[in-house]
Amino acid sequence: MDKISTESFNPEFLELARDITRLGYDGVLYSFIPKPVFINSKVQPVFQCSEGFAPCIDYYLEKNYGNNDFIIRLAFEGYDEPIDWWEQIDAGKVTDSERAVQEMVRTKFGIYHGLTVLVLHGTFAIAGISVVSKIDDADHFQKLKRDSLEVLQMCANRYHTRIIQSNEDMRFFIAPLLENLSETKKNVLRHMMSGSPMKNIPEVYGITQRYAEKVLLTIRREFGDISTNELMYILGMTNMREFL
Repeated sequence: MDKISTESFNPEFLELARDITRLGYDGVLYSFIPKPVFINSKVQPVFQCSEGFAPCIDYYLEKNYGNNDFIIRLAFEGYDEPIDWWEQIDAGKVTDSERAVQEMVRTKFGIYHGLTVLVLHGTFAIAGISVVSKIDDADHFQKLKRDSLEVLQMCANRYHTRIIQSNEDMRFFIAPLLENLSETKKNVLRHMMSGSPMKNIPEVYGITQRYAEKVLLTIRREFGDISTNELMYILGMTNMREFL
């Protein structure tokens, strides 16, 4: 499946992109990222972005930079303040490989400044918008950030609320998780979400309880070596039942 979508994905994103442009930024991106997507080196996150952002995100995904993105890492570590990309880099809060990603963004695509506004952060999933400026002027960007931050936070929260209320949109963001699930894994998850005890799974799906428990262990490891309770939380938060 496509890993990015431009604003034609839905009219609400078109409205968001227009609002961001009116504020003085050159592009906007939104993403909802479950933690298993971040920790699995074989999986990349998916994004909605304005057209001016798309070439950069295409290249980012082609090079598998999602697992070396300090913005995503900080969000999963619980950082809840707006993230000024180069403030974090200049403060030495990134690894060499993480810095290299942002240097690529600047040199190859002329994106000199970026700001990420989080609406969801912490253990199981993150979400937010990132806005960028192609003007090579730090003072200009700092003033732009000060003048627009309150509106950016409002825009981010409003759009995120829209996403989590739509099964169609949520499917787009959790697709990387679904792509890596075999039919047997899906059946085990379906059975778990039904609330039926694992001892009943042979009657429903024709697999032994012992094998189902091994499959469940594999899923938990692939989702970040999490507990069964944590797995159930992620499944519920992403409304996975609707997509299996």
